[in-house]
Amino acid sequence: MSNRVTLIGDLLVVAEAQTGIPAEHLLRSTSLDSDPDLLALLASFEEMEPAPSPAEEAAMLGAWIVRNRPLPEENSQIAYRFMRLMLDRSGLPWAKSEEDVFVVPPIFEALEAGAINELEFVDWVVLRVATA
Repeated sequence: MSNRVTLIGDLLVVAEAQTGIPAEHLLRSTSLDSDPDLLALLASFEEMEPAPSPAEEAAMLGAWIVRNRPLPEENSQIAYRFMRLMLDRSGLPWAKSEEDVFVVPPIFEALEAGAINELEFVDWVVLRVATA
């Protein structure tokens, strides 16, 4: 797993690309660098037995963004793009298909609405990576 500063920096760069709001402004207007829930999630990665896989970490962070809405707008889209960045950096495939437009947004909407929980979301991501 990347360190906290790198992860937050990457998240801010993704958020800037998605929203057009400068990363510096997002950093000043959010509490990403000190959010206790995010810090606890990152710490849990090092304490879990067995350690989560890179796909699980990416999915857990994506789910955290969707559920906690730390950014002023477009959190689900940012979560997806950030999760994909993490997967790409880990060398993990993501099966991109024409059906993605019909499959991916409803999963993120279900997570946001509480229709599925974080564990179900993580399982979906891991399965998607494994079958890519």
